[in-house]
Amino acid sequence: MLTLLLLAAAPVTVQGKTATLEFSYKWSAEAAAVPALDRRFRTDAANQRRKLAAMAAQDRRERLKNKMEWPAPYSFERKWTTAGQTARLLSLSSQTYVFSGGAHGNTNTQPLLWDRRLGREIALDNLLLRSGWWDGAIRKPFCTLLKRERAKRLQEPVTNDIFSQCPPLKDVSLTLADTNRNGRLDHVLVTADPYVAGSYAEGIYEISLPLTAAMLARVRPDYRASFEPQPPVQ
Repeated sequence: MLTLLLLAAAPVTVQGKTATLEFSYKWSAEAAAVPALDRRFRTDAANQRRKLAAMAAQDRRERLKNKMEWPAPYSFERKWTTAGQTARLLSLSSQTYVFSGGAHGNTNTQPLLWDRRLGREIALDNLLLRSGWWDGAIRKPFCTLLKRERAKRLQEPVTNDIFSQCPPLKDVSLTLADTNRNGRLDHVLVTADPYVAGSYAEGIYEISLPLTAAMLARVRPDYRASFEPQPPVQ
């Protein structure tokens, strides 16, 4: 049934361009194959477009009224991609870029985990026998690899700057992924948006962590078939 739905679906793009707003909203074929998600994203696209169009038009009127230059159109881009899927779970991640004047736009990452059997979005903790059981297994290797990646991008050792403290998990996004595309989830992508773990110039940090056997032992039995263990980070 899942295969038939995916064959019938196609990626969706909603876009448009005016003098005040450049707009783009996309979601994957896997997301489009789920009617509830397809409706949700179409509604969100319409709401975001309406809101940004009104803001941009108001801003332009004010600038013209005060004889100020209109610098550039507002911009909104949101794209939902499929990070992984199993017979039961669909894991999506969105990246949103919004420019509404100023020096630069802002970027935000958001995960979405959909349970096909329940027909609704669920939280990562819903998969675990006890809430928060993965926190320690995620944060320690994330902090280690983040520090390495920051030093690599900065081309110097990480010093005691304002971002030297590893961000808490509540400030990053966690997305389950199927990296080898075999229908079982094997990694968790830990994403820190600009200003969360580094300066705007450093960009987005995405650290891919393997789901180890010890972590999967803490998954509820009814979800374990959706996962496969990987060797731990060395």
